[in-house]
Amino acid sequence: MYLLLLSALLAGPTKAADESKATDRREAYYHYSLGIQARMAGDAETALAELQKAQKLDPTAASVRAWTAKLYRDLGKGTEALSEAREAVRIDAESVEAHEILAQIYHALGGNGDAAQLRLAAAEFEKVIALDPTEVESMMTLASIYGELGDNKKAGDAWSRFSQFVPSVETFVKMGFYYLKAGDHEAAAKAAQKAVELEPHSSRPYQLLGEIFSQADQADSAVLFYRKALEVQPGNIRTRLNLGETLYRAKRLDEAMTEAEAVLASDPQNRFGLELKAEVLRDRKNFDAALAAANQILAQTPNDAQALYLKVTIAEGRRDYKEAISYLETALARTKSGEDARQSASFDRFFLIHMGANCRRLGRHEEAARAFARAKTLSDEPDADLLAYEVEALLQAKLTDKAMTAVKLARQSFGDDTELAVLEASVLRQAGDARTATERIQTLQQKSPNDVAVLLRIAEYHQREKESDLAEQVLRTARTVAPKDVRVMFQLGSVLERAKKPAEAEALFRQALEIEPDSPTIMNYLGYMNAVRGVDLPGSLALIEKALKLDPENGAYLDSLGWVLFRLHRLEQAEETLRRAIAKEGDNAVILDHLGDTLRARGSIPEALKAWKSALAAPDEDEELDRERVQEKVREALTLLEAQGHRP
Repeated sequence: MYLLLLSALLAGPTKAADESKATDRREAYYHYSLGIQARMAGDAETALAELQKAQKLDPTAASVRAWTAKLYRDLGKGTEALSEAREAVRIDAESVEAHEILAQIYHALGGNGDAAQLRLAAAEFEKVIALDPTEVESMMTLASIYGELGDNKKAGDAWSRFSQFVPSVETFVKMGFYYLKAGDHEAAAKAAQKAVELEPHSSRPYQLLGEIFSQADQADSAVLFYRKALEVQPGNIRTRLNLGETLYRAKRLDEAMTEAEAVLASDPQNRFGLELKAEVLRDRKNFDAALAAANQILAQTPNDAQALYLKVTIAEGRRDYKEAISYLETALARTKSGEDARQSASFDRFFLIHMGANCRRLGRHEEAARAFARAKTLSDEPDADLLAYEVEALLQAKLTDKAMTAVKLARQSFGDDTELAVLEASVLRQAGDARTATERIQTLQQKSPNDVAVLLRIAEYHQREKESDLAEQVLRTARTVAPKDVRVMFQLGSVLERAKKPAEAEALFRQALEIEPDSPTIMNYLGYMNAVRGVDLPGSLALIEKALKLDPENGAYLDSLGWVLFRLHRLEQAEETLRRAIAKEGDNAVILDHLGDTLRARGSIPEALKAWKSALAAPDEDEELDRERVQEKVREALTLLEAQGHRP
């Protein structure tokens, strides 16, 4: 009896406590309901008061915390909203509502591009979907967040998940768009095809398919789909521009120009239409018209960096390197409004690399080195190619100590880079340490005995150091590795030609032309070699003229043409052509020598003498000029002029 009484006494308070808690929960729910009603009626103050009462009555109610968080969020009280939402998730980790409101708050906090907050939002939305796989709104928001973050694969996957519930054209297009950005062309194409199946008369899926195949370098398919998109929506300028750019990259210049003109017919000042037109005109070698189109862009936006770069490439196409440098100086001095710091640095780095390259072409190697050094400071990470450009320029400028310092620093970052390894050997050689230089080259060849690119670079090293026998030996090894490699054939042919083995050289050049019949470089070399030999001059003329059709502004090809015309005794044409070559190449020793010979043959001895003297004073880095023979021609001209009573 005593035990039963004790048990009842012990049980009594517990039952009473449970009943009290149930009452509190009912009261909490009542105030919670009043809070929601007040919020829906627009009375935020009453809503907050009722929700706070509900919280006091039932502190463990996650839904009350979640609604309080929503209310704080709507009232613009972010800190309080975040605190309540986190507490709701802590109370009930399985609450879809709690995770959803926390996700929404993080998303709002990330609205200014705060990636950390956006990632927190994405993590919470993932939890929402894991708890409720049918939560469509969260799926769509999550897909958008991944897109904002640049997580393109995740964005594509999120839109794919969303498409199972909302299989619309827009959904599949977005899915394809993000898969394309992620580099998954197959998944992107499948999504786009789904969109086409849903709506065959919508242009956007066809445009997306065009972008997919264009990025996959399948120009024919890209063009097909872009044209299909234009059938559906003829006035879409963006699609027409994309089509034009694809045709341009495929070297279908006439078709690309048609698209550019169609854009400009509807919008004469369209910046991208003008750019496409200028690019096509430049590649057609219509440089004046290309420049006019680029200037139209700059008339609208004087500091348009891409239009300024376009002018640089036009000048380079003309081989007017001084003009290119002038444009580059303008580009570097541009007002950079509208560019962020990273974008400006990227543009300037690109401009400085071109500045260095053009200075090198003009023999201004120290200036080139300074430009490359400036470009180097604008790189986020070391760039092996840029470091090599700087070392090469310092080497050619004979700034050996600086070249040594630069190449050693570069090798610390890129110990396995072939170009830098060979350049280091060249610097050592220039510094007088031929033994170490030779050891470095031998080690490099032993390490990569079957790598054609390495063998070609080693051969170039030997050619630079006038070790033609070693260059020939390395190139013959490369021929056994890659007998059909045109680069090897050409380089070996040039070595053999300089080694006075013209028949073998010619055979190699002709083999190379069978593989690459439209190579202007090979045609010019073979034509010039035979012109120098006096062999098959009509054939040489035909080869050089064909090379010039492909590259009409090439000063070296003009020199070759001038020389073959000289050998054919077409002296007036030869002089005119050689003067054009000098206008392109500047004071080139070999071209000036050729001009002197032509003027002498035309009887203009004083002018010939002037040309030969200029040849002896002109740069001749490759030491192609036969200086003794030119000096002999100078002496002969002086003697002849004295005999004629002329004062030189």
